[in-house]
Amino acid sequence: MSLSFARTDVTQTSQAERGCMVVLPLVRGKRQQKLGLGDSEGVLQALGCKKDERIPVFKTLPGPPVTCLVTGRAPEQRDKLFASTGQAVRGINKKGKEFFRFTTNLTETIRNVHVHHTAIWATGEYVSNMYVNCKDAHFFMSNDKINHLAVAPVILPDEENPILACQDRFVRVVQGSDLYYEASVNGAATVILRCEANDDARAAAGAQETHAGRKEVLWGTEQGSVGQLFLDGEAVQRGWVLDGKRGRGGGVSAVYAEADITGDGVNDVVVGRDNGAFEVYSLDRNGEPVRVYERDLNEAVQCISHGSVSTASPELLVHTFSGKVLAFRPGADTQTIDGFALGVPQSQGQVKAASDEVRQRVAGIKQHLTQLSKEVDRARKAYVEFSGDLIAVDGPTKILDKFQLDSESACYKLSLEAPSAMFAVSIHSNVPLDLLDVKDNAAICSRSMPDPANGTFALATYRMQESTNRVDIKMRAIEGQAGQVRAYVVPRQSPKTCVERVYEIKPLCLHRRATRVDTAGRPMSELRIQGQFTLDDMHTWVGACLNEVPARAPVGQAELTYEFENVLLTTVLQVTVRDGEGRFRSDSITPLALLKEYIAREATNLKMRINISYDLADATVAHFCKIVHPKLLYQLNLTGQSALIEGLKEIRMQEDDLSFLSDEYRAILEEETRIVAEIKEQPRQLDYIHGIIKDFFVDWHKFKGSNVKHMLSAIDQVLDQYSLERLVAVIERGGP
Repeated sequence: MSLSFARTDVTQTSQAERGCMVVLPLVRGKRQQKLGLGDSEGVLQALGCKKDERIPVFKTLPGPPVTCLVTGRAPEQRDKLFASTGQAVRGINKKGKEFFRFTTNLTETIRNVHVHHTAIWATGEYVSNMYVNCKDAHFFMSNDKINHLAVAPVILPDEENPILACQDRFVRVVQGSDLYYEASVNGAATVILRCEANDDARAAAGAQETHAGRKEVLWGTEQGSVGQLFLDGEAVQRGWVLDGKRGRGGGVSAVYAEADITGDGVNDVVVGRDNGAFEVYSLDRNGEPVRVYERDLNEAVQCISHGSVSTASPELLVHTFSGKVLAFRPGADTQTIDGFALGVPQSQGQVKAASDEVRQRVAGIKQHLTQLSKEVDRARKAYVEFSGDLIAVDGPTKILDKFQLDSESACYKLSLEAPSAMFAVSIHSNVPLDLLDVKDNAAICSRSMPDPANGTFALATYRMQESTNRVDIKMRAIEGQAGQVRAYVVPRQSPKTCVERVYEIKPLCLHRRATRVDTAGRPMSELRIQGQFTLDDMHTWVGACLNEVPARAPVGQAELTYEFENVLLTTVLQVTVRDGEGRFRSDSITPLALLKEYIAREATNLKMRINISYDLADATVAHFCKIVHPKLLYQLNLTGQSALIEGLKEIRMQEDDLSFLSDEYRAILEEETRIVAEIKEQPRQLDYIHGIIKDFFVDWHKFKGSNVKHMLSAIDQVLDQYSLERLVAVIERGGP
C-alpha cells in the first residue's frame, strides 16, 4: 500500500521552534479551520484560507521568541491560544486579544507548556513545574534535560501526570513533585505524544481491548527510533518500535497520531525528522507500523498537525524550521473529489475549471512578484541614499545544528541548517580528525594544509550551491585526542555575517550511552580511584571524558551508575561514582587508561591526593584481538581489492572474454562500484584500525608497568603479515 499527496504552501513565518503550530477547532457552519502560528520573532498569528487565498485573522507585534504554542485542553479553552515566551505564559483569544499573562518563577526558558482549566504545566531545561491558579503547586527536577512534555491521567483518572521525554534515554512519569516511574528507550528521547483518540477508542471498546484503561504514548529519539508505550498506575507495557536505521534516518523532531490518513479506520503515525524526512506509517493487522509514504522536505520538520485549513478536505499540516507551513492532502489519486481517493472522479468540466483557476492564480502571483520586485528596488535605492559610506551589520542568524556520533559508521555527523540560503561553511579543528565525503552533499569542499604548530589539525571550507540551506559534514575522530571543532556559517545574504558553533571532542569520543550492557563472557578489568573528592567532582570528570553524561549530578543520590558502548569495537564500559570513589570496568584497556590519565591530571591541577588501583583480566588481550580481527581482515581485503581494480579494468577493456580470470578477480570487477564507494567514504580506515591496535598495545603494558613505545615496530611487522595468533602473542609479550 502506498499514498500520494497534493502539496500546498500555506504561508511563511519567521524561524520556528518545535511545537509552534496549532489547528483551531472547526467553527459551526464553517468547512475550513483556522491555523495558529508562532515564530522566533515573537509574532503570534492566526489565519484561514478561502478559495486559495490566505485570510489573516490577527497578527501580533514582534516580541520575545515564541518557544511553544498550544490550545487549552478544557472544552471552553479549545479555541484559545497559549504561548510561552521566555519565562511567561500568555493567553490569546481567537480575535487576537491577550486575555491572560502569567510570569512564572522559573529561571530557565519555558520550552513546553500544557494548559487545562486553571492548571498550567511548564518545563524548562531541567525542571518541570505545575501551577494552579497561577500559584506554584508542584516542582520536579529531572536528572537530565527535558526535551518534550505530554500530560495524561496515568495513575488516577481525575489527576493528570506530566510525562517527560528526557535526554538520558528515559521517559519519566511524575506524580506531584516526585518521580513515579521511568521507562528506558533506545536513544535520547526528543518527542513524546499522548494518543488521546486511541485511548478514547479503547475505552469505548471495553475490557476486550488488550490495553484497555492504559494511556498510549508515542516517543521519538535523537537517534531516529519511534516507539509505543502503554502507561497505567502499575507498570509500563511496551508496544512496537521503529528502528532509526530504516528510511532516511535523522532524529525525530515531530510525531502525530491523531488522524486516519489511509481511511482504514485506524489512526496512522506521521513522523517528521530533523533532516527533512516526512513519513507516514499505517498499522497492519498485527498493529505493527508499515511505511506507506516518505518525502524529503529538505529542512527540519518542527511540528505536524491535522485539519482542514487550505481546503475543506482533511490534510496534514507541517511547520518547518525556516517557517514554511505546508499542507498535504492525501489520496492515491489527487484528481478525486475527496482527499482519500474514495469519491467519484472529477468530470472534464471540473478538471477544466480547476486548470483555469490555477492559471489565474499563477498570473496573479506573477503580478504580485513584479510589484514586490519594484518595491525592493525602491527600498534599495533609499537605503543607499541613507547609508552613504556606512556599513550595515546584520544580527546573528539562528542556526539549527546537531553534532552526533553515528553508530553505523563510527563517525561524527555535523548537520547545519539555516533559515535562508548559506554561502559557505568553514570547519576548523584543533585535534586530528578526517573530514569524510557525504554521499548526497552538493557543497564544494576546499581543504587547507594542517598547521599543528598553530593548533590547526584540520581546516576546510564547504562552498554551497545556489539555494542550499542545509549541509551535512562527516568526520572521524580518534579516541584519546580531545579538543574542539568549530563551524563558521556564512549566509548568502548581504551584508555577510558569520555564526560560530563550537563542539567538544571528548577523550572517549567513540563511546555512546547504553541503557544496559551485557558483560557475560567478557573479561572485565577494573580501575578504582579513591580520594577526598565529592560525587559532583567525579561526575564532572566523567562528563568531561564521555558523551551523554548529564551536565550536573542528580540531586539526592548517593551513587550513580552509567554504562557505555564503543560503537566501533562494541566493547563496554561501566562507570560507578560516589563520594570519594570511582569504579570503572571495561573489557578493553584503552578506556581505563584514558580515564586514569585525565582524572589524575585534573586531580593534580586541583592539588588533590588520589589513590589509583586496578585489576586486569588476563584474557583481555585475546578478547580484544578477537573483536578487532574481523574488522581488520575486512579492511585488509578491501584495500587489496581496491589496489587491483585499475589493473583489472584495463584487462576488461582489452579482452572481450574474461573467463580466464579467477573467480576472485571476476568478483572484484562485479563489486567495483561498492569497493570504490567504501574506500571513498572512509579513506585510511585501515590505518585508523592500526592506530587503535597500537594504542591498546601501549596502554596494556603501561598498566603492567612498562613502556613499550619503542616496540611499536613489532606491531607494524605483524600487521604487514597479519595473523591473529601472532598479534595476540606480540601484544602479550610486549615485543617480537
